[in-house]
Amino acid sequence: MTPEEHQTEFLYQAKKLGVETSGRSMTDIARALIFEAEWATMLHARRTKPNLWLKSQISCSSTYDGSISHLVAEGQERTKLSKAFMAICHAKLHNPQSLLDIYHLSEEDDDDAALKKICQVVTDIGFYGAAINGLLGASKSDETESRMVIFDIGNPFTTILEKERFATHTWDIVSLLGAYDDMMPESCRPGVFEWRRLVLDYCHSGKFPCEAWRPTAQSGLLIQKDGIKHLDHTSLANSRAQKLLHLAEQEGGEEGFDLLWEKVVRFFLKTGNPRYSHEAENIMERYDNREARSMDENES
Repeated sequence: MTPEEHQTEFLYQAKKLGVETSGRSMTDIARALIFEAEWATMLHARRTKPNLWLKSQISCSSTYDGSISHLVAEGQERTKLSKAFMAICHAKLHNPQSLLDIYHLSEEDDDDAALKKICQVVTDIGFYGAAINGLLGASKSDETESRMVIFDIGNPFTTILEKERFATHTWDIVSLLGAYDDMMPESCRPGVFEWRRLVLDYCHSGKFPCEAWRPTAQSGLLIQKDGIKHLDHTSLANSRAQKLLHLAEQEGGEEGFDLLWEKVVRFFLKTGNPRYSHEAENIMERYDNREARSMDENES
């Protein structure tokens, strides 16, 4: 759809919902649609208990849910991706090097390697982060038990990334529903079938083979191609994504993940589009000047 078609559809849906659109900006209409509430944030999930009638739930994230962003960014013309991402981090964060160190990002990374790492950041902030914040909110409830699942079976069908290496967005659902079992390689079958039995058994009986997740007693299941692995508090607390959680809280407290998502991830993805690339020009210029000063100081 073109931008004009998107706007027409947006106005049509707003009118259907009873929102007055005449003489109002798109921003005003959007605010009316969400009732001015910050419900579409990880902060909201972190502070919100589930409905009282919800007795249990599974919160699941794949280890490379950022694959959609990879697909979008790969279709853009921007180059020197690691430098662009690093410049944005230095401009937007108090501790930029901490984020770069977690993901081993450096200017020496070529664009392919950099994009894979950046989309792992996208995954850990926007998907794993969302799951964790939802679990934090649910942990405040005495009525709801929440379990964590991390899906880590590499997608055998992808043509964009290496096959069977990245557990991509929606492949967890596709594997669960089983529409392509006849095309699935033997190497994936043990884990996929166990994953399927796990969900079916839970839906049928409510039973789940790990403890409820709590902030001080984390637990979960890791779905891999050869089966299911139990994750204890130590393994989860020492994970890469947990390091990101600590950094997010240092950067913005409870709002840290939303801050990282808006200021770093979305800004990076947005400015890869030529329509918005100018918004990053000053940031890149300041970063280049910073590098030049650093080189001069080293030479002197």
